[in-house]
Amino acid sequence: MTKKGILLHLAHVDRVKESVPFELGFIEILKKTGIEVWQHLPVNPPGKYDSPYSAPSSFAGDINLLSSNLFFDYSNEDFEKWKIQNRDWVFDWALFNVLKLMNNNTEWFKWPTKFKKRDESALREIYEAKKAQISELIRQQYFFDKKWALIKSKANSNGISLFGDLPFYVALDSADVWANPKLFDLDKNLRPRKIAGVPPDYFSKTGQIWENPLYNWKEHRKEEYRWWQRRIEINKKRFDLLRIDHFRAIVSGWCIEYESENAINGYWRRGPGDELLDKITEVISPKKLIAEDLGLITMPVRKLIEKYNLMGMRVLQFGYNSDKINEHHHTNITKNNICYIGTHDNNTVLGWYEEMLLNDKKKLFSSLLKKYTIDESNCSKKMIKIAMSTNAKYVIITIQDLMNLGTNYRTNIPGINEGNWKISLKQEDIFQADWNFLMDL
Repeated sequence: MTKKGILLHLAHVDRVKESVPFELGFIEILKKTGIEVWQHLPVNPPGKYDSPYSAPSSFAGDINLLSSNLFFDYSNEDFEKWKIQNRDWVFDWALFNVLKLMNNNTEWFKWPTKFKKRDESALREIYEAKKAQISELIRQQYFFDKKWALIKSKANSNGISLFGDLPFYVALDSADVWANPKLFDLDKNLRPRKIAGVPPDYFSKTGQIWENPLYNWKEHRKEEYRWWQRRIEINKKRFDLLRIDHFRAIVSGWCIEYESENAINGYWRRGPGDELLDKITEVISPKKLIAEDLGLITMPVRKLIEKYNLMGMRVLQFGYNSDKINEHHHTNITKNNICYIGTHDNNTVLGWYEEMLLNDKKKLFSSLLKKYTIDESNCSKKMIKIAMSTNAKYVIITIQDLMNLGTNYRTNIPGINEGNWKISLKQEDIFQADWNFLMDL
């Protein structure tokens, strides 16, 4: 039986005048409605362009993401124990933040050499001089973990799984790269030799420039992928299901010149393949992993997904934009997939409907409207019903579509840097959405 889920990123919840933690009330309504999965975007601090996919740390949590009214039990003894358990990243994270402030928020590879190249005596001096500030930054991360554990416990006890998102790459201007430069493909000045992106695609005719440094896989191999395993370990504690964003880069990733103007002139660079997945699945069961298998997916990528029996993704919006039925069409979605109408990178259903009416290549779309009597007034609910009629193991519905919101509430437009990640949803509007409709499905 298909399980229902909701995609709601907490950064989009308006906290103005909040007195009761939104998270706890939201879990109650999910339980009442029979929703079994709550999907999140990355919960790390947002980075460049406010994107959670370019976080300044792939370990730290965004302290602004969670309610200030969430209260929990803690002790100094527990805090000290937590610091020891997380010493491999949290001290570097705190130092990184302090040094960013000291250097007018410039990118770390533009800092004075002693800081950029992590001179031990220089870092020790900063640590002693800024001990109180560093301690506070570490304590904030401890509080984030305690709050998140509270939310996860509440969700799980009500039969709700938390679904997380792991970006494949990390941001160049991050504590990850600053603290572990040998794990990334950098030159002698610690600038990237190449950066990640994708070639021209559905979203952009000139491709997408992501600005992420590429991995130095030889160094990861030498360390038996311990850094990757640690990332998975952190996320396993936070989530019951985990999506690997841009999964195809495990096989090969598109790379372009640093500071390129577009992503057209690049090439595919080979990834670690089975080696990395073997190490990942030592930490987390393949049954809990989802491969983001969208875009240009080659046979080697498909074989890797099949070998580990990972769940994939299908997006209904991609199923009706041509004259030929593809794997995203509702009739072709199989049980080992998660079905979305649209993801955070797509328009809302209402916005997509309006776009498609202007599209010349809409034979399948026209047939869809006719068969299911879809119009502007009912398109969101009709598409949710169609998604629920597929053979998918899970159907994930974005909160904007349940609320029947238009293009102005689109989360992200890939390939465009400005104006994304800005939406704000009032709590009362979220709670007043037609949850009974979902309960009756």
